[in-house]
Amino acid sequence: MNKTSALNIPSDVSEIKVQNYINGQWCPPTTNKYLTGWNPATGQQAYAIPDSSSADVDNAVRAAKAAFPMWSATPPKERAAILNRVADLIDQYADKLAVIESQDQGKTVFSARTADMPLCSGYFRQFAKCAVQGFDEAKSRMNAPCTPVAVTQVENSVLQSTTQHIPSGVAALITPWNFPMLMICEKLAPCIAVGNTCVVKPTEITSATPYLLTLILQAAGLPKGVANFVFGTGVDAGEPLVKHKDVRLVSFTGGCVTGAKIGSMAGGLLKRVSLELGGKNPSLVFNDCNLEHAVATHIRAAFQNQGEICLCASRQYVQRDIYDKFVKMFREMTMKEVRVGDPSDSKTYYGPMVSQAHMEKVLSYIRLAQQEGAKVEFLVNPNDPTVKSVAKDGRMTISG
Repeated sequence: MNKTSALNIPSDVSEIKVQNYINGQWCPPTTNKYLTGWNPATGQQAYAIPDSSSADVDNAVRAAKAAFPMWSATPPKERAAILNRVADLIDQYADKLAVIESQDQGKTVFSARTADMPLCSGYFRQFAKCAVQGFDEAKSRMNAPCTPVAVTQVENSVLQSTTQHIPSGVAALITPWNFPMLMICEKLAPCIAVGNTCVVKPTEITSATPYLLTLILQAAGLPKGVANFVFGTGVDAGEPLVKHKDVRLVSFTGGCVTGAKIGSMAGGLLKRVSLELGGKNPSLVFNDCNLEHAVATHIRAAFQNQGEICLCASRQYVQRDIYDKFVKMFREMTMKEVRVGDPSDSKTYYGPMVSQAHMEKVLSYIRLAQQEGAKVEFLVNPNDPTVKSVAKDGRMTISG
């Protein structure tokens, strides 16, 4: 199937029934149990997600292991051609994918279409190029004079060290809910570009576009078993995947508590591990800055994607002599530019939190700050007709 072939990409998240994707086939979980996917903008149940178990994980890992000899031996140009076809298909269906991403995660359609989707296809193109042209590290050499230490060693000999990049085997790719499709593409593209195979375990909170990505991978001609997707919880699907004896690599993006647990499990089994964890990132603003530019930048850094980004600037330290002016400008610009509302509305900047549980967590920290005596201000435009009310803890009611 080529990039002009029609794929069944739905127009609404409620039309999706997520299935595991194992060895090139879509299949229900062995448990025959499903979780509920929610539309955060409406609070309504939207679709069903497989509640997979260790049996599903084992099936997926076995498929990835069986595909590894073939895929790792596939010429880089052939791997690159498939990655480029994946990128083309993402671009072709970007409008529909952005709508589904918004309905599943809460981010605005505008953000998903102009940021997430171009980055998704961009990762596949970037690593398709790397697969053909090679990685700079692969060319590294170190030559150093070696002092003779034995009569059998030739005087003035040279010690040479080379770096080789060879596929390792089956990788476990575990991704978060803030960028459901983007984070998979960021991990999957380099993984398969260099000849590894993988099992992807998306978060159970946002599984819609990860499932749609399996349609694209198959349409692009990715051989069966190279990329397998198992949906479900961290306990029932993620943990068995990390512990599986045939998984050589583990890449996880998510919370620190979960990351620490994964690092401990994988480290104890001597697996290669990559952890990208959340944080409360500080920024520093000095008095020689372009203040208007600094304020605008910090507003984006604080509120883009509803603030649900691990590299957001969550804490801002401002030099004392410009502090009052910075705060005043920050307040005014936020109330003017950061519009909270329906994520499908092109004028909306800030959509709903990804889930009820996450919203309650955010609200709990606001209440804690208030209890500890902090000054908490909600920067909502009082003239915005979409805002019906703002509670003392920041909980908003909007129309539409």
